[in-house]
Amino acid sequence: MSNTSIGLATKGSKLAIQRLSLKKNTHVINEILDDDLTWISPREEDNYREYRMNSPILLEQLGITQTLKKQYFKDFWPSPQPEWDGIAIGRNQKLYLFEAKSHFREIVPAKEGNPLNDQLKHGTIMRTAHNLFGIKDTPGNHKTWCFDYYQISNRIAFQQKLKEISLSNDVNYKDVVMVFLNFVNDRTWEADKEMVGSEKEWDNHYDNHIFPLMGINRDQLNSHGICLVNLNLDKLQF
Repeated sequence: MSNTSIGLATKGSKLAIQRLSLKKNTHVINEILDDDLTWISPREEDNYREYRMNSPILLEQLGITQTLKKQYFKDFWPSPQPEWDGIAIGRNQKLYLFEAKSHFREIVPAKEGNPLNDQLKHGTIMRTAHNLFGIKDTPGNHKTWCFDYYQISNRIAFQQKLKEISLSNDVNYKDVVMVFLNFVNDRTWEADKEMVGSEKEWDNHYDNHIFPLMGINRDQLNSHGICLVNLNLDKLQF
């Protein structure tokens, strides 16, 4: 089956995180995060389905009622919302959100969409950037955050919204960690000469290219529960 929101993927980060979520492999990410994850998505028994954050099934698992959904999501993000590569619950009800990549070109820029939808999304992203990191909504910053690195910025915005919900409401999770999960030695990309062969390559790509352009650094991200994890796929059983 192709790389869609349901079913076993054929290659790349989608296939890698599906394999990571299997019982025989999840100890690898548990050791890195020093936690014991129970995967919500993807799961083999759920045909590796991915979920949007406003999915009724996911909202029920997280204990977010329809009342809370209307209260917190109405003016936050238009439909359809992005699908998540991975979602898991750890010890002490800590919620983990995963954005997975296997090669550099997977971090693709966003395109212009419906003007009203873009206005809502971009407003949310730039408010989050300002509140967390003091980023001003200049034309240059707007392009960087809302287009060039939209795949990073929208994930941070959702993580922060879910944290906000958990602080003031009785839901089924207590904190939210955003994990940007970067796979090393994804050999499904080796023939295309896209495979990232070392953790150092990923670190250099973020620390010396992406983050300086966004005006942030790793220490700032860590202080808000946002982390980068490099995972060598040679450690997994396929």
